[in-house]
Parts: sequence; structure tokens; C-alpha cells
Amino acid sequence: MHTSIPSDIITVSMKPRNILIALFFILLSACGGDVDSGSGRKAVYVKPSIDTRGRYRKGHVRMPVSTRKNALKSQTRSRYYYQTRGKYRRKRS
Repeated sequence: MHTSIPSDIITVSMKPRNILIALFFILLSACGGDVDSGSGRKAVYVKPSIDTRGRYRKGHVRMPVSTRKNALKSQTRSRYYYQTRGKYRRKRS
């Protein structure tokens, strides 16, 4: 008693179009893990630790720092503007 199984059930034939669609979804799922990786730096929590002298160092939040060449210049210019703008707006009598 030999039962024959149809050959179309055993071999799964995929059309080239289906293979391309499957590869596309595999690549999409592999690349889609981290969407906002280039959105900028975020604040990082630094854990408390013991320094080389044995003193306790408190944990703190390290804010992101710009690496632009003129960042410090524009920061001080902005600070000066917002600290002194009231001085130039007052009416002199």
C-alpha cells in the first residue's frame, strides 16, 4: 500500500514576487528598531561612586553638551542678551 502525496503539497513554490516582498519585510523589520536614533543627545544619569581617594561622589544628571565650534560664543551672547534686554527697554526720564 503505497499512497502517493501530490508533489505540489511537498514543495512550496514561491513566486519571485513573493520572495521580494518577504525580503523587503525582513529588511524593514531589521532596520525599524530604533527610529529616532539621530534626534539628538539626551541627558544621562551618572551613578554615585567612590573616587580614588575613597570619597563618595554623588550621583547626578549629566546634560548633553554641544560639540559645535561656536556653541560657547553663541551661548554667552544669548545669555548677555536675555540678562540685559531690560536695561535697553526702560524709558529714560
